Amino acid sequence: MEKSDLKERNQILDEILESRRSIRVFKEEKPPKDWIEDIIEAGMLAPYAAAAVGDEKDFRRFFVFEKGSESIETAAQLMQKKAADGVQHFENLMAEKPFIRSKFEPFVKRLQMAVDNGVPGVGSAPYFLVVAELRGVPPAEQESLAHVLENMWLKATALDLGFQLVSLTSQMAEDEGFMGLLELPLKKFALNGCAVGYPAFIPPATPRPDTMKATRWMD
Repeated sequence: MEKSDLKERNQILDEILESRRSIRVFKEEKPPKDWIEDIIEAGMLAPYAAAAVGDEKDFRRFFVFEKGSESIETAAQLMQKKAADGVQHFENLMAEKPFIRSKFEPFVKRLQMAVDNGVPGVGSAPYFLVVAELRGVPPAEQESLAHVLENMWLKATALDLGFQLVSLTSQMAEDEGFMGLLELPLKKFALNGCAVGYPAFIPPATPRPDTMKATRWMD
């Protein structure tokens, strides 16, 4: 590759990396389905834990929920119930061990907001995407899912689309109703998910530590 082409390629990647944001408010308009397919394809290209899953070829699956569909309504209800169960669990735990309240209370408040207002991105964004990754030995499925979502996030950014991680999705892998909705067996797959659509508002960049101060070249 010519140096000029390499420089341009790196500049484009740098622009995508620097413009990546977490979007929490989406427009009503739905992006083209082929764009969503492009985002999914980017996720499929992400690394996976080959040593953990062996020769299994069916190690990754994607599920697309559209706003206004029957399936997204079912998913949203199941996830709200999961959030409510989480609130109850942690409230009981904090009652037994008051010294942990300051550590857990902010998280419990976020769960309560999901109970009261719905899980962010699930039903409010044009698309809710769920990724299922085969569990293996040693367990590396969440690392693989992180790679998948990063690829999808960068592709969405390149398409000028908004992207929001929906972290509660990971807990739905233990929910029989949710896994039944996906027609996946319990215990076999780990999950994670994201919301995608046109951003209604683009927030400013989050401040980062100075890279040079955070880097140490070892002797």
